[in-house]
Amino acid sequence: ANTDNKKQIPMKLLIFFGILALKNLGIFYHGLESSFLSTFLSDIVLFVLLPILLGYTFKKYTQGNREILNRIMTLVSMAGIAIIIVVITAAGRESLVEIGILLIVACILHNSAGYLLGYQLAKITGLDKKSCRTIALEVGMQNSGLASGIAVEMGKVATLGLAPSIFGPLMNITGSSLATWWKANDEKKRL
Repeated sequence: ANTDNKKQIPMKLLIFFGILALKNLGIFYHGLESSFLSTFLSDIVLFVLLPILLGYTFKKYTQGNREILNRIMTLVSMAGIAIIIVVITAAGRESLVEIGILLIVACILHNSAGYLLGYQLAKITGLDKKSCRTIALEVGMQNSGLASGIAVEMGKVATLGLAPSIFGPLMNITGSSLATWWKANDEKKRL
């Protein structure tokens, strides 16, 4: 299996470089960047060489202990999410003061409706309880990171960015609470 993975590496790299080239060609074609070659080379450095260098350095100094990497990446992801939420909330302070309560209520309703409809529709189609729960979580927990990114790209962080900044933490809290509640109920039934 290991030799099969090694044989696939050149093809994966070729596909990755092709995606980078197409992305930069599209940017260049629309006149958003001055130089196709410079953006393509910077992407190669950022998305190919830097990760390889970081991976090599990590493996050398930690003897490949993945637990250390898990702890580091958990902290990095939490810090990144916190920074994004703080920036969006600060940018939309006035709008949040104006419509904050209404936005929170709308996010709670959206989230709850997603869980309820996801579960019920999966149940109607005849899926088992585990599949119904999975679909409920998938429907109830939407991608607030994508919504934040779209708001940033549109230059509307102070308005459009507020919903994902409220919805993101809310869906994580409700989703993990629902999963914990389901697990606790299952364990009670086993006893």
